[in-house]
Amino acid sequence: MLSELHIENLGVIEELDLVLGNGLTALTGETGAGKTMLVEAIELLVGGRADSTMVRHGAGEARVEGRFVGRDGTERILARVVPTDGRSRAYVDGRLATVGALAEIAGDMVDLHGQHAHQSLLSVATQREALDRFGHVDLSRLRSARARLTEIDASLAALGGDERLRAREIDLLRFQVDELDAAGIDDPTEDDT
Repeated sequence: MLSELHIENLGVIEELDLVLGNGLTALTGETGAGKTMLVEAIELLVGGRADSTMVRHGAGEARVEGRFVGRDGTERILARVVPTDGRSRAYVDGRLATVGALAEIAGDMVDLHGQHAHQSLLSVATQREALDRFGHVDLSRLRSARARLTEIDASLAALGGDERLRAREIDLLRFQVDELDAAGIDDPTEDDT
């Protein structure tokens, strides 16, 4: 969960510190108030594409920092710096990192939903996980059964249990037998010289 957001020189925002509470946070306001820049800032923290045109006019770089709190209570500080020239830089807990590292860390901690962009809500896996968590469904027996099924499938395949593979092997063997018959070999030593 994103608990704090700090923005400097991003679009119309010169400087902003935002402390977010638990639960749902909705951003509303008049056109031009900076809602899109807040979303852009969060997208930068979760590994989104950086563009130098995002930097406020007259500034050398834009900086976005966020404090995230995981489900287990661990805190991570993610940051992104977008210069007007050159490549953006990413930081995790004050250390230089890749944009991919930001995406990996923040992927489960932030979910952005907008008028035209719904991300994880459309994922079947996310919907199933939410329902299972809400219904207190214990999936350990199902996971164990699936693992056992995978083992059985692998054993069956090792024994030649794949029908399509077996049919291809039979076709190949028939072809080879037909080739030998067509060759008309009647003396086993005829190839020896």
